[in-house]
Amino acid sequence: GIMLEAIRYSRGSLELLEQRDLPTTTRYVSVRGSEDAWRAIRDMTVRGAPAIAIAAVLSLAVELVVQGEGSQFSDAAQASQYIQDRLEYLVSSRPTAVNLAEAAARLGAAAAEAAAAPAATPSSVVETAVAGAEAMLRDDVAANRELGALGADAVACAAGVTAPLRLLTHCNTGSLATAGYGTALGVARALWGSGRLARVTCTETRPYNQGARLTAYELAADGVPATLIVDGAAAARMAAGEVDAVVVGADRVAANGDTANKIGTYALAVAAAHHGLPFFVAAPTTTLDPATRAGADIAIEQRDPQEITHFRGVRVAAEVPVWNPSFDVTPAALITGIITEAGLISPSRPGGEYDVPAFLAARRDKAGVEQAAAAENGHGRQAQSARDPEKGVVAAAEQPAKGTQARGVDSDDSRPTGAAAPQGSSPAQPLGRQGVREFVSQRPELAVHVGEPSTASEWDVREVGDGNINFVYIVTGPAGALCLKQSLPYVRMVGAGWPLTQARLAVEVEALRTQARLCPRHVPAVYTFDRALAVVGMQCVPPPHTILRGALVRGEVFPRLSEHVAHFLAATLFNTSFLALSPQAFQEQTERFANRGMCELTEQVIFSDPYHGAPHNRAASPHLATLVGELRRPRARLAATRLKQTFMHQPQALLHGDFHTGSLMVAQDSTYVIDAEFAFCGPIAFELGKWVANLLLAFFGATGHGHDTAKARRQEEWLLQTARESIDGFLAGFQTLWLQHGASEDGGVASASLFEGPDELVPVIEAFLQDVTRDAAHFAGAVMIRRIVGIARVADLETIQDPQLKERLEERALSFALPLLYGTISLKAALEGLQEELRSA
Repeated sequence: GIMLEAIRYSRGSLELLEQRDLPTTTRYVSVRGSEDAWRAIRDMTVRGAPAIAIAAVLSLAVELVVQGEGSQFSDAAQASQYIQDRLEYLVSSRPTAVNLAEAAARLGAAAAEAAAAPAATPSSVVETAVAGAEAMLRDDVAANRELGALGADAVACAAGVTAPLRLLTHCNTGSLATAGYGTALGVARALWGSGRLARVTCTETRPYNQGARLTAYELAADGVPATLIVDGAAAARMAAGEVDAVVVGADRVAANGDTANKIGTYALAVAAAHHGLPFFVAAPTTTLDPATRAGADIAIEQRDPQEITHFRGVRVAAEVPVWNPSFDVTPAALITGIITEAGLISPSRPGGEYDVPAFLAARRDKAGVEQAAAAENGHGRQAQSARDPEKGVVAAAEQPAKGTQARGVDSDDSRPTGAAAPQGSSPAQPLGRQGVREFVSQRPELAVHVGEPSTASEWDVREVGDGNINFVYIVTGPAGALCLKQSLPYVRMVGAGWPLTQARLAVEVEALRTQARLCPRHVPAVYTFDRALAVVGMQCVPPPHTILRGALVRGEVFPRLSEHVAHFLAATLFNTSFLALSPQAFQEQTERFANRGMCELTEQVIFSDPYHGAPHNRAASPHLATLVGELRRPRARLAATRLKQTFMHQPQALLHGDFHTGSLMVAQDSTYVIDAEFAFCGPIAFELGKWVANLLLAFFGATGHGHDTAKARRQEEWLLQTARESIDGFLAGFQTLWLQHGASEDGGVASASLFEGPDELVPVIEAFLQDVTRDAAHFAGAVMIRRIVGIARVADLETIQDPQLKERLEERALSFALPLLYGTISLKAALEGLQEELRSA
């Protein structure tokens, strides 16, 4: 699909999409300054509260640049006063839309501050204003995407249905009403992208028909199923059972939650309440107006009567008085929740009022804490030390991290004494049990999975993060359970001495949502994400599911595991690959998942540290001395360096990035893939090789855990079978998806101009997959080596109690890994050799 641009801007130039001509004509009009923008806003060339604000401030930026970039003013004070006057004039074009007034106030304040600086010049004041307007453009797009993701989770939770949702929306709140992506329509886009949307019902939105002309147009362009109705049919549509939730935008949200929006919104809220449907307002924080007490204080514009009395310039209505308000006000009591990019605002009680000022104050407090923590931890500094992308059980993970209290993070007092409730908690400290209760109880989209907030003191909270990186809590209450994951700005197993970007959790959340859309059976649902505190709330994978690595140590087998893994790998890797996506879409995905900090850590611990005397490597062991010495020779270092080059410079698909037995939760008939914080666009072979490497580590440790001979032998055979079937199943599934997709019609790798039909495409597929399996063998060897001699070994070998047996098994595993690294044996031949050893044993 495409996403139309309402605003095209480069410094000194602004064009606005003439939305009155849509959908029949796509035309952009040039805006040379604030006068042009005032008319464009008033005449609805540009519309939608966020887009109006951005267009207005950018028009002033263009005017300032074109007129001389400051040279037109005698001093800084004159420049500042001119900016204030022009902003005040622009606000008069649409007084109901608070975004415009808010943007003008911010820009005016920035210009005044710049003018008051000791060495201020007209040019410095103008540059401050222009740069500020440009920043608002960037920030609006980012805010809308975050709002969409948060809103998708909130709406899905409130609707309480398991099937994909049927939304109803009003007016136009998409990319045409904002700087990009949209607010209410952004929620729909996020639901559609995560596989949770069935259809959008859009109203025609009289008298300008923004729904018919614009919303329907955007949905069709994006390929989202949609149905257009007349405004008066909305209640009947709800009564027919065709609506699960209503999501609308806003032009202004008062301090108590009363919301001004396009005329007809109030009627939709009344109808939704009658039919028991959740009614959400989607609005960026710039639309929140804490200074306006209630809806009665919002000025409502009256439009030209001819909009409803005339058709194509001819009067068609009788000579009667006309009442034609642009907006109406929906009382807060009818609103289920207000979705912002900073989180969901909920009423004090169902049907009650909102406290918008308190929400904004808490947001400011969060921002202040986050900035202070960033400064304290050296914001922008790259991590200098290795960490382990492992969630399995290792001895070091049981020790308190540096910088945390010795009594452990499972204490109710693990947050610093006197710390505020979670909204003000430091993102550099674990929440602790009480902090978790507060965090969940204050978020309805989470509390619904656990119980009424009034029962929070009775909820059971367990810290179960036995890995090296994050804190993971399971919260259980009368209504059920959920999982809360918190990422701190350091490596958990070591402490604050090893800084680690908290942005990894944002990457993980987006990766989980993408993978859930492509393979919903094997990925847990994300409910909410708090970026400031780096906390995500998600589906609790229920018992008897358990972490696969621990189950393997206990000698268990899972006959359907290879089937599940093959399906997950094929579905997620092909459908996010450069083979399935257009070149532009793949490039955008690669940039979106540029998880550089985590990739650097993987590069260090897998492709660098094992091949020299890194301080965090395993202490030299006599039984491994000869093999470790071989790793320090040129042959091994060259092989590892080549693999590192492939890892860094061969983006092929969106990888989980840490796909091993510690990242899967399994039961006999079900498998979930978790912990995608290492997601990035990389070589497909890395994903496959890492998986096989971990199965092989479990294979070599299988006889070391005290199980009887028959049980250990059964598991060994099953592990080899699972490795073979995972590879074969993935290759077959990937080929099937490729053949179904066919050759590329949009400039992709396998161009339709070169390959006509499946028969000609098959050799291309086979050659590609041969390269994948070849490189997967090299990656498998490198991963095994790292797990034996590098940082953070695996429980498959570390928990073996007999020291002599452990040494023999480690030596055997390392001897097996080296030929894989060098490429002197294929995965197929290596697995067949192990199978032959079992037969002859």
